[in-house]
Amino acid sequence: MNIVIRPVEPDEICELGDIERSAGELFRDHGMDDVAEGAVISPEFAISFTRYGAALVADVDGKLAGFALAAPYDRHAHLYEVSVAQGFQGAGIGRKLVEAVSDWAKEKGFKAMTLSTFSDVPWNAPFYAKLGFRKFDAHEWTPAFYVLHAHEENSGLDVDRRCFMKKDLA
Repeated sequence: MNIVIRPVEPDEICELGDIERSAGELFRDHGMDDVAEGAVISPEFAISFTRYGAALVADVDGKLAGFALAAPYDRHAHLYEVSVAQGFQGAGIGRKLVEAVSDWAKEKGFKAMTLSTFSDVPWNAPFYAKLGFRKFDAHEWTPAFYVLHAHEENSGLDVDRRCFMKKDLA
């Protein structure tokens, strides 16, 4: 299996929703059908990452297997999403995508990368902890994280199961 992490091509943007849908099916195993059935990233939102952040895909032997989206948020780079299609999970693709986004963030001069995720789902917070991210509590939140927390709550996510994580890049 030849895995190449590279920027998404404009004509590939429409494939990201299918990858996200496939990856989202795993949430059903954790009683989160609402997440599995939730909306996927819009092409317009995905395109904004190509302009103002990083939109990377994992190309496995010519087939898109996953993607990662990151952009500046507050004072740090923020990892908005990592998704790997079901048939490609467990091959280290998610890790490679996160590492590539971390490299992008370092190149852009960010001192840290943040993300928001489920604290109790194995491929969420425990996965990111293995990659050097740590949970950070409300006393460390900037106003932007309070806004993000409220947005997640208003979107119907179970915020009691969510956490913010941070990885120092310096």
